[in-house]
Amino acid sequence: MPNYNRVTASDESMKALVQPIVVVNRQLPINSWVEKHQHNWGQFVYANQGVMAVITDGGRYLIPPEQGVWVPAKVEHEIITSTDVELTSLYIDNEQSNEFLHSCQVLNVSPFLKVLLNEAKNIDSEYQWQSTQGRLLRLIRDQISTATIIDLQLPYPKDKRLKEIISRIQKFPALKTDLNSWGKFVGASVRTLSRTFKRETGITYSEWKQRLSIQIAIKQLYMGESVGNIAINLGYESSSAFIYMFKKHMKVTPSNYLLHKA
Repeated sequence: MPNYNRVTASDESMKALVQPIVVVNRQLPINSWVEKHQHNWGQFVYANQGVMAVITDGGRYLIPPEQGVWVPAKVEHEIITSTDVELTSLYIDNEQSNEFLHSCQVLNVSPFLKVLLNEAKNIDSEYQWQSTQGRLLRLIRDQISTATIIDLQLPYPKDKRLKEIISRIQKFPALKTDLNSWGKFVGASVRTLSRTFKRETGITYSEWKQRLSIQIAIKQLYMGESVGNIAINLGYESSSAFIYMFKKHMKVTPSNYLLHKA
């Protein structure tokens, strides 16, 4: 992956679980890429600090602080970091995650769950399941299983024409090309592209572009970029138009987003 420093998956992620729930902490510098891998168990990925993304064949899932991603067993995934990241992963065996979602999802980390995760960071793999530490991890498990889903995932279509379109948009997010123009580029009608996009991603082309803009905006906000520059980078004609879109989806203005998450 160009412009990223390749990092192998942690040793713990490749071993058999010695407990029903195992906590793994890791520091990842900016522009790291944890190569594609999978587990025989589920994984909850949480950034104590920084911004990263979990990428699967089905989409990209952004993880700023206060949010985490649930990755079910056997799902191949990789991680890229946009900033320096302090990462905490919970590996949860299948018996303990029966009530969890069967697909990758971005989940809200409530203030209570955040405190619990912080307390669990120093639990080593030799703890006793029926101990106080085991009860803490079971409480975290229950909190994750009922956490609110956040629509920050960016689903990927499988259609070859659509994959070519989204690849170009991700490289050049300021493009204002509509499906009519894309149709001429890939040799398909607007109706075909529109229907295929909705069928394969569950959202419209317009909604997909807005989610991409939000993901990029959140990443750039954490990197210290100004709202005005972000609006320009994303191809908005004015900062106010970008702010309106961001607030509509995130319920808070870009300027207040980081304060809201503090």
